[in-house]
Amino acid sequence: MNSKTILVLAALTAVACSRKKDQALTIPVEQVKRQTIVVDAEATGVVEPINVIEVKAKSSGQIVAMPVETGTLLKPGDLLVQLDTRDTRNSYAQAKADLDAALIKLRVSKAARDRAAQLFKERIITSAENEAAEVDYGNSQATVLRNRAALDLRAQSLEEATVRAPVGGTVIEKSVAVGQVIASGTGSFGAGTTILKMADLTKVRVRTLVNETDIGKVRAGLPATVTVDAFPDRPFTGTVEKIEPQAIVQQSVTMFPVLVSIDNLSGLLMPGMNGEVSIEVERRDNALAVPNDAVRSPSEIISVATLLGLNPDSVRAQLASQGGGRGGFQRGARGAQNASQSGPGGGLTSGAAGGPGSASGRQQAGGEQGGVEQRRSDGGGQVGGPVGGQGGFNFPDVTDAQCKAVTDTLAKHPDAQKQLADLRTRMRSGELDRQAMQAEGQKIYASVKLDPAVARACAFRNRGGQGGQGAQGGQGSEGGRGGQGGQRNRGGQDVASGASGAGEESGRGGFGGGAQRSRRGMVFTVKDGKYTPKVVRLGVSNYDVSEVISGLNEGDSVAILNVAAMQARQQADLDQARNRSGVPGLQRQQGTGGPGGAGAGGAGAAGRTGGGQRPGGN
Repeated sequence: MNSKTILVLAALTAVACSRKKDQALTIPVEQVKRQTIVVDAEATGVVEPINVIEVKAKSSGQIVAMPVETGTLLKPGDLLVQLDTRDTRNSYAQAKADLDAALIKLRVSKAARDRAAQLFKERIITSAENEAAEVDYGNSQATVLRNRAALDLRAQSLEEATVRAPVGGTVIEKSVAVGQVIASGTGSFGAGTTILKMADLTKVRVRTLVNETDIGKVRAGLPATVTVDAFPDRPFTGTVEKIEPQAIVQQSVTMFPVLVSIDNLSGLLMPGMNGEVSIEVERRDNALAVPNDAVRSPSEIISVATLLGLNPDSVRAQLASQGGGRGGFQRGARGAQNASQSGPGGGLTSGAAGGPGSASGRQQAGGEQGGVEQRRSDGGGQVGGPVGGQGGFNFPDVTDAQCKAVTDTLAKHPDAQKQLADLRTRMRSGELDRQAMQAEGQKIYASVKLDPAVARACAFRNRGGQGGQGAQGGQGSEGGRGGQGGQRNRGGQDVASGASGAGEESGRGGFGGGAQRSRRGMVFTVKDGKYTPKVVRLGVSNYDVSEVISGLNEGDSVAILNVAAMQARQQADLDQARNRSGVPGLQRQQGTGGPGGAGAGGAGAAGRTGGGQRPGGN
């Protein structure tokens, strides 16, 4: 055996060993635990003062003293500018002299008037002379008044030559300097020279632009955190002050200005600083949380089951026994199966089902987006009304008073509440169908003298629905708006994480706009190396975790499927590269499904490559 043959055999052995090593799929596991879940809207903003004051002088003149500079901290009454007072002092002295002369003239006129009145009484002078003395006295009085007013104006001008701080604050801009001649600001609107600008920086605000997709969650009074570049390790807390109603469009993106007020007693924040604003729109303390990477949608039953080495039919049966089959898991699985068998592009991707390969992949993946039948909520009737010809339950319009009366009545009858809860549990387990549950529920409501229609409408409303909109397909239906299963709420699940919001009921509005609605998802618990599918009901969620309302217990271990999907995709790409290499004995055998089949790699990798191992293949 020559050396060349030995090298070829060694290379083949190394590649084969590496292939066996690559095929070992490691699926991470995390435990379900309690933690604080915070949902926030993030944006960038600029620090600005709340109230900026432009200081102008009421008098004109040349600046002879200005003891302040930019950044000077002022108290009310502190000296800002001293103008030259020579002209105003001369004017004041002249006005005072005129007033003194007028007062002397007034005394003389008064004495002349008194003499004329006595002489006229003695018939020594005529009435015309007496009247002339009265007129002269009146003119003297008017002259005194005019000169006194002129003196007051001159005194005011002399006082206004000294400009003082109207309020406390910090000088943020200085426009003039010593020696400059400034104009009075009292001549007309907008006239006069601006001496400086000052503001109270002990309380500032951040003006930020929030995307219109998040603005529905934001409201005045919500807490916010601001982190500026100058102090990255010191967040500043504030409160949403207001949301301005006029939108701003930047690069075809519509945003709304939001003002966040912040206490700045330390004086660290200065106008013009850039910062990251995080507005807390929802918070759950000590909530049971599951990673988003562990939550899958009903359309991924086939790919995930194959990835974990499980039988998809068995997984569907287990989910149906938990109440998942009625809520869209079976229909979503059928859509995924059709998508996976419909040709190129139909492979499952991480977090979304169906590609552009076929009509069935586009319509059925994602919970039958075309709206064949909208998913239903637990015991509340069909959400959103009739879609695609399916009849819905038309709830009557109910008021807060009616729902309060229903709540008070049920609070007085705990046995009735327990019976209703048992009915919902039996329906979820498949023991009862919806019609049987409604019949039993009507009897329970009637036993406590409640109108069953009103009670059901209030129960549906309390779970986040909109009573009275069954015939119109109202907003907030399970699966999105108007039967569009593909519509998602940004506040619900992170699209990039792959948790595609299984049976999502949050609809539009989401956080801050009323009661938070729950949604369904699918997870796989891990115990003793075995994977068990579970239907979970989820509440609020952020980009990392989701609140678990039901379906899991604290300490349960769940499979992190996103990592496994990525590993499977890498394995599929490696297999494809090996197939192209043409090395005999190392090519993966093609499955029976042909192009577009959902392969063992999961997450749509096989659908893109046209290969992959189908269930039952080699």
